[in-house]
Amino acid sequence: MPTALHKHILTLATATMLLTFLLIVVGAATRVYDAGMACPDWPHCYGYYIPFPESKIPGGYIVQGQHYTWWQVLLEWGHRTLAALVGVGLLALWGTTALAATKITNRASVNPFIRVPAFLPLLTATLLLALQIKLGAITVWWSNAPWTVMVHLGNAMLFFAALVWLRRVLLSERSELSKSATRRSSKQSESVGGPVTTPLPIHLLAITFALSIWLTMLIGGYTSSSGSGGVCGGLFTCLGQWWVSPKVDLQQHIHMQHRLWALITTALSIALVILAKRTAPHLRKAALHAHIMLWGQITLGIATLYSFEYYPSLYYPLSIAHLAWGTLLFTAAIGLLLNIYYGVQSRPHTNKS
Repeated sequence: MPTALHKHILTLATATMLLTFLLIVVGAATRVYDAGMACPDWPHCYGYYIPFPESKIPGGYIVQGQHYTWWQVLLEWGHRTLAALVGVGLLALWGTTALAATKITNRASVNPFIRVPAFLPLLTATLLLALQIKLGAITVWWSNAPWTVMVHLGNAMLFFAALVWLRRVLLSERSELSKSATRRSSKQSESVGGPVTTPLPIHLLAITFALSIWLTMLIGGYTSSSGSGGVCGGLFTCLGQWWVSPKVDLQQHIHMQHRLWALITTALSIALVILAKRTAPHLRKAALHAHIMLWGQITLGIATLYSFEYYPSLYYPLSIAHLAWGTLLFTAAIGLLLNIYYGVQSRPHTNKS
């Protein structure tokens, strides 16, 4: 891939990834501030693409008898606008990547999908974005039913992971380009060295760790959207009970499910740090980084729990911060997986069974 064009694609990928992170955070704010139905129609908002000021809306910002404030409408409208910008970023990525493929095929008669590794994560992100748009419409049509919010959040995290994957591929390509240029300028042959080996157990554990974070976030999204965030008092128990049957109280059961998966994720993270230290030192730093971030997430979760009863004015901001940090934690877990596949500092890796 030409160096100048590669820089443009990398910049676009980074900008689109950051926009997606902002989109996820704004989506969390939209949910916790009960603004998900502030725009009752889709893709319009009260029949307009720009529903401001309220005076131009017949009857004002009223949906099913509830009056929404201008900032609630702004949250939902801003969420949709950011989603559109992410879509534009993805289209721009397709255009620049296709141009890079054209330049490559002009110089070598090969399949551009083979010569341009960015196509696979880009295609994955595009398919997930198409699904995300449909899921966004479904959340509106179903009046933000908790299950729709959960599925919408889960797919958003997968889309974000695809963008992280895309950026990592581009960074690996840039590193290879730099090495090739250095070898050409110094007329040196490629250095000989074996790949760093990643044992299969730590590979599987890293996948399980990332999936556990993803599932915990999904259940957390359902917990928040169903109003179950503050139904359980106490740090370890739910109103004195270690486990609540869904037949007794469904909301308390959902809340404790979220805590259970957080506990499972913590156990997996500890195992990952220990295993990386013993069998894969090249992954130790990434595993430890994710583990430290996990404790930050646990701290935010506890603060959110206690703010519901003791500091209600902080409950919503802490809920948003909890999801934002959880997204960064998920990114760290995906980064760990990418280190296995693409190597630490661009060194190749193999998996040993």
